Formats: sequence, C-alpha cells, structure tokens
Amino acid sequence: MTGLICIAGGKGAPGATTLALALAASSVASSNADDTVTLIDADPDGGDMASRLGVTSSPGLVTLAAATRHGFDPRDLLAHTQLVAPNLQLFASPSSAEQASSSLGKLGRPFASMVATSDAIADVGRWRLRSPAADLVAEAEVTILVIHPTVSGVAHARYQLDDLSNACRRVEVVCAGDRPYAPYEVSSALGLESVFVLPVDRRGAALIGESAATDRWIRRSPLMRSVSALNQTISTAEMVAS
Repeated sequence: MTGLICIAGGKGAPGATTLALALAASSVASSNADDTVTLIDADPDGGDMASRLGVTSSPGLVTLAAATRHGFDPRDLLAHTQLVAPNLQLFASPSSAEQASSSLGKLGRPFASMVATSDAIADVGRWRLRSPAADLVAEAEVTILVIHPTVSGVAHARYQLDDLSNACRRVEVVCAGDRPYAPYEVSSALGLESVFVLPVDRRGAALIGESAATDRWIRRSPLMRSVSALNQTISTAEMVAS
C-alpha cells in the first residue's frame, strides 16, 4: 500500500467503516516495521471509529481544524493523532455530523494533500454529491465504493460511481457478500470488468477493535483473508500504474 485510499459507502450501511479498519490492520501487518499507517475518520455524518477502537474523539479532526484555522502547518498533524495500535494512528472524529462536516470543510485540500503523501486510509462515509470529504477523494490513489449487492444497492451505486469517477483517479467496487446477486451480475449492471467480494463475517468484523493488526487474527479471519487479498490487488495495480 502507498498513498491515500478512501473508503466510501453505498446505500444501507454496507460496512465502509469495517472495511477501512480491516484494511488498516492488513496494511500494518504487511508493512515494514518502521512504517506507520494513518486512519482518518472522515465520515461527514459523524464518526464512530474512536468508539470502536476504544478511544475518545479528541484529539482528532476537530482539534486539528481549530489549531490550523489561521494557517495550515504540517507540523501540527502528529499532535492531533492517536496511536491505537503499533504503527497505526487515528485522526478521530466526533459522532456529531455538524462538527465532523465543519472540520472537514475547514481542513480542505491542504490536509488531504498532506495525508496523501503517506500510507493513509480514510473512511469518507456514504458518498453523495458535494461531500465535505471530496478533497480527500480527489487526492486518493484509489477510492473503494462498498455496496450491498441488491437491486437498490446497485441502483444507487450507478450514480455514486459516476460521481466518484469524476472526482477520483481510480474507483473500485466491493460487494458486501454475494447475495442476492453474484459478482458477475453486479459488474455487468455497473458496466465494470469485475467487482471484489468480501464475505459476510460478523465475528471477524466485531473483533477488529479488539484484535487490530494481530498476525494470528489476520491469518484466521475470513474477512481479513479477503481484505489482505484486496490490499494486495490494490498495491499491485498501483505499482503497474506507476
């Protein structure tokens, strides 16, 4: 993994936050011992990564936005992260949609440009036109759109995919499970060559906050095995593109 990866959600809470957390854990496990992965809770509707990881929402995006209101200084970044696991740091966000959206708007492109220079994963919430997280998506190496493979999930994904394709250099679609529609049916409906499928693994998803970045869990969890394969696919495509 290199650069910024954004995770966007489709209709009906398909698991964008879970994927972001799992992808971060996988990236830490596969990175060099001295490398740090940054998680960004950039959901404009309010974040829940802090609560899932057992930390508070401050310091985080709100405190960073306040500290940089008179000018963005990259040296301010580290003071507003929290170390939530070895080599994994978090820019937390409050559950308040008003505070989360306001902070993202104030931080804007300078923040997005800075985090894009390192290994970072941002949960940008359910994607919508003119999202406050649009600057992060614009700077991302890839944005992953997570959807339910249902009639309504795919119908909404068509519009989200069009918008994301105009905002980001590369977009991939991930289905949360393979029912009721199979991957080939979803990819055909969206006009894509393929989509990636993550298994419905509720136990693995529930363990993320407790076991993030542990080698044993990554080897055994169906969710993490699939996420590790997704991470490898993304990294390989990035190397080919460069």
